[in-house]
Amino acid sequence: MTDKLRKSLILGSIILGVAFFCLSILVNTDSFRDIDYQSMLGLQQHISRFFDIPFSIFTVLGSTEISLIILMLVFTGLIIKKKKLFLGIFLYFSIYLIELIGKLVIFHPSPPALFHRYALNIYFPSQFVVNTRFAFPSGHMARSIFLVIIALFLFLKNKNFRYRKIVAAGFFIFTLVMFISRVYLGEHWLSDVIGGLFLGSTIAFLSLSFW
Repeated sequence: MTDKLRKSLILGSIILGVAFFCLSILVNTDSFRDIDYQSMLGLQQHISRFFDIPFSIFTVLGSTEISLIILMLVFTGLIIKKKKLFLGIFLYFSIYLIELIGKLVIFHPSPPALFHRYALNIYFPSQFVVNTRFAFPSGHMARSIFLVIIALFLFLKNKNFRYRKIVAAGFFIFTLVMFISRVYLGEHWLSDVIGGLFLGSTIAFLSLSFW
């Protein structure tokens, strides 16, 4: 990696980190109440209940357990194929710490049960380990965007891979659906998901700067 790219990644991480911090302050002052409510209501009114199950699958994919499996596969693959020990990837675990602090400190109650639309009878132990009243930021979104950015970097880095644009489009669609599903399913407010997007991107960019 060139010094220019490394500096760009660090700068991007700083900018996104500041954005996350500023958003956290605004969320704590209840500045997003109307936007959060109207966005969730709008999505649930305009999207068919047919999508309850497909969107619920994204809840499973973004869970702690599945995310850790994907992370370890990426880490192991890099060791086997590239003979490279990518220590920066361990910054992923800082997402949990920051997420926990946010959900304990920032006053932002979770969406009420009447909005909940999760339609699968699949639950993981992590969902019962830590139970907080507050919802900011979205851990599902933070974990997902972290893994997407890391994976996208690895794919785009290989210039001989002919399907890079298709893969990039696939990752974009996955991220978009994950974003929408959090709000549609009533699992997080819009501000929570944006916060998760900023948090995961911040840590991913910082992680890549150690490549």
